[in-house]
Amino acid sequence: MSKEKYMIERKEGGSTGLGKLDYLFNKTTQDFLLRSGLKTGLHVLDIGCGSGVMSQWIAKQVGSTGHVVGIENDLNQLNAAKKLASDLNISNVTFELGSAYELDKLNQKFDLVYCRFVLHHLHDPTKAIAQIYSALKDQGFYVAEEGIVNFAFSYPNSSAWGNEYTRLPPPWTDLPVDNRDPNIGIKMITKMKQAGFDIQEYQIIHPLMVTKEEKQYLMLGIDEFKEFYLSEGHSIDEWEAFVKATEDIVNDDNQIAGFYGSFQVSGRKA
Repeated sequence: MSKEKYMIERKEGGSTGLGKLDYLFNKTTQDFLLRSGLKTGLHVLDIGCGSGVMSQWIAKQVGSTGHVVGIENDLNQLNAAKKLASDLNISNVTFELGSAYELDKLNQKFDLVYCRFVLHHLHDPTKAIAQIYSALKDQGFYVAEEGIVNFAFSYPNSSAWGNEYTRLPPPWTDLPVDNRDPNIGIKMITKMKQAGFDIQEYQIIHPLMVTKEEKQYLMLGIDEFKEFYLSEGHSIDEWEAFVKATEDIVNDDNQIAGFYGSFQVSGRKA
């Protein structure tokens, strides 16, 4: 199991903050999955399934003749996914504790592997992509969705959101192994080609938050980020200022925010 530390604290019941990703991206992700070959009867792997929201949706698409396996490296998230499946009475999905680096331990081959916003947390995403290739049946599909964190912005500019342009390396920078790459999204076509995939579909999604209701999602689960923020050397005073500045974005009718970009790409196993 990987010892890499996730940036969001996931308590019992799963992460609340990850709900912002469901709100901002699920519709476009679902459309992309359907265009990329998701259909009835497929055997699908969902890597980094979180609380299982997308796993349940995929299970409905593959129907009773298909099956979904969701893996997650956090027990709290895994338990939340299992509870959601039980509450929704969805029986064609199973969840397992596992790592993107160790898909061979599943001893299964899949028609489609789906993975969203996972690789930018890993120190060796190339290894994970190779594992995905091996886990697929011949002509199987890998549907990837990874972040471009440097796409985040606020206008007028705020100290709480959108400083990635100056704080992080340029998105085209190739980082060495053992460094997380927050902009791995733009590199996915090249990395998937190098792993042996034939590229099929691709696009960039960039959610925009304008109304107070939309911007409120910046506050969702913000407390789950506190431990990581402090571990990076920030003080409690800086944390409180960060939270206050985020609240100001939400409450200022004249301020807008662009979320991280999402690079979607699907490839077929040659």
